[in-house]
Amino acid sequence: MQNKFTEERINSIMESLGGMQPAVAPDFFYTRLKGKMQPASEKKTFLLLRPAFITATLGVLLIINVFSLLQTAKAPKQDSTVVYSKPATIESFATAYDMNTGSVYE
Repeated sequence: MQNKFTEERINSIMESLGGMQPAVAPDFFYTRLKGKMQPASEKKTFLLLRPAFITATLGVLLIINVFSLLQTAKAPKQDSTVVYSKPATIESFATAYDMNTGSVYE
């Protein structure tokens, strides 16, 4: 009796499986799966954006600035006060700025 019950049960299970369809994956599933499984390529940073290069560049600029400030401090100061006994005229202005030359079109 036990054997018959199991055969009926097996037959009913097999009949219920008859209408099943195979499982279908969504479109491009395997392509996306392969893409996720591949190791991600490392992005190479541009040389100028690396912290070591930026730090070195800023250090060099700082040294140049300090050096130029020290050089300007050592330079002898020139006396910029000039006393003129005659008033400034257009001719003296033109002579000072080298504008008394003739026109190109003359």
